[in-house]
Amino acid sequence: MAEKIIMPKLGLTMEEGVINKWLVKEGDQVEKGDALFEVATDKVNMEVESTANGVVLKIMAAEGETIPITQTVAYVGKPGEVIEEKEESVPAPQKTEEKPVSVQIEEKKATIDLETAGERIKASPLARRLASEYGLDLSKIQGTGPGGRIVKEDIEKAYQQKEIIAPQKEEKPKVEPVVMVKETLIPGEGLPKEVIPLTRMRKIIAERMHSSMQNKPHFYLQMEVLADELVKLRGRMLPLIEKTTGLRISYNDILIKIVAQSLEKFPTINAYFLDNGIQMNPAVNIGVAVALEDGLIVPVVKNANLKGLSQIVVETNDLSKRARESKLLPEEITGGTFTISNLGMYGVDSFNAIINAPESAILACGAIKKRPYFDGENIVVASLMNLTLSGDHQIVDGAVAAQFMQYLKNLIEEPLGLIV
Repeated sequence: MAEKIIMPKLGLTMEEGVINKWLVKEGDQVEKGDALFEVATDKVNMEVESTANGVVLKIMAAEGETIPITQTVAYVGKPGEVIEEKEESVPAPQKTEEKPVSVQIEEKKATIDLETAGERIKASPLARRLASEYGLDLSKIQGTGPGGRIVKEDIEKAYQQKEIIAPQKEEKPKVEPVVMVKETLIPGEGLPKEVIPLTRMRKIIAERMHSSMQNKPHFYLQMEVLADELVKLRGRMLPLIEKTTGLRISYNDILIKIVAQSLEKFPTINAYFLDNGIQMNPAVNIGVAVALEDGLIVPVVKNANLKGLSQIVVETNDLSKRARESKLLPEEITGGTFTISNLGMYGVDSFNAIINAPESAILACGAIKKRPYFDGENIVVASLMNLTLSGDHQIVDGAVAAQFMQYLKNLIEEPLGLIV
C-alpha cells in the first residue's frame, strides 16, 4: 500500500505550510530519510523527509501552494502501484472556516448551491478550496478525476473559461484604487500604482505585532547609560574571544549575558502572563531580533544565564547566520522568555520595541555615541547609550521595571559585577 506523505506539524502554532519547492519529481526513487520538498512555515523553512522507501508515485500539491497540516502532498510506493481513489487526498476541515470569507469577496452563489444541492459532489479538498476562491459552482463542473472526481485541473480550466466569457468582471475592482489614489497622492496621480502582495512572513509579523499591542498594555521606561566600561570590556575581550573561537564579540553578546543575569534577580520580568495565571519560567532564554530581507526573526539563546561569553558568541553567530539562510529549526525560535532588539548599528539613538508575546518585556538598545556628560564635577566626553524597556503592565509593575533597569545600568557601567 502506498505511503502517504503529509504536511507535517513543525511547531505548536503551525496550522499550514507553503511548499517552497519540490526536491524530487514523480518517478524518482527515494529512500526513507531523503528530502522530498522544502516547506515554509510562519517562522522557518525546512526540508521534509520521506517516511518510506520506494518511488514517488504522485505529487498532490504544487510549488507555492498553501497546505493545511496533515493533508497529503505526495505518495511513495512500489513502481506501478495504483493509488486508491479514497487515498487521493486528506480532508482539511480547518479550511472550511475560510469559505465564507472568500465567497463573500467574490460570489456567494457557489456556497449556496452546494448547501442546497442535496447530493454529494465528489471533489478533492484542493479543488473545493480553489472553487471557493474563484467563485465557481462545483455542481456545474465536469470532473475528470477517478470516478468523475473534480480535481485541481478541472477548476483551473473552468476558471480560465470564466475569464474568457466575462473578462469585464476582472476589470471592475481596478476602478476604486485609482479614485482613492487621486485623492491622496497628487504628485504622482498619473503614474501606474503597484500593490505588492504580502509575503507569509509579513502577514504573520503584522498579525502578531497587532495582537501584542492590543492584548498587552505596553508601558515604556527609558534610561541613559554610561557605556565607557562596556566599550573597554569589549576591547579587552576581542582578542581573547577571537583567539578561542575565531569570531568577534559584539556589544549584543555582552548585553545578552548582562540581561540574563539581571533577569535572575527579577523573575517576574522573565515570566508569562496567561489567561489562567502567571507562568514563572525557571530558564532564562534570551531572544535576539535578527533583521531579514523580508522581515525579522527572533532566534533564542537558551539558558543564557548559565553560559559564558565565548559560548554566547559562538551561538549567536551560528543562529544569526542560519536565520538569514532560513535554516533555523523550530525549537531554536521558540521558548524565549525575554527579547533584545538592537538598532544601534544603524545609528538609532532610541526606540520603543513591541513585546514578543507571550513574553512580558523587551529591551530596545540604541547606538553607543560619544556625547558631553557631567560626571558630578566636570563636563566630559563619554560613551553613552539609551535603553528602553517595554513592559506588559498586566504583570510588570512600574517600580519593578525601574529596579530592573537600575540593576541593568549598574552592570553595564561596571561589568565586573558579572563575576561577583
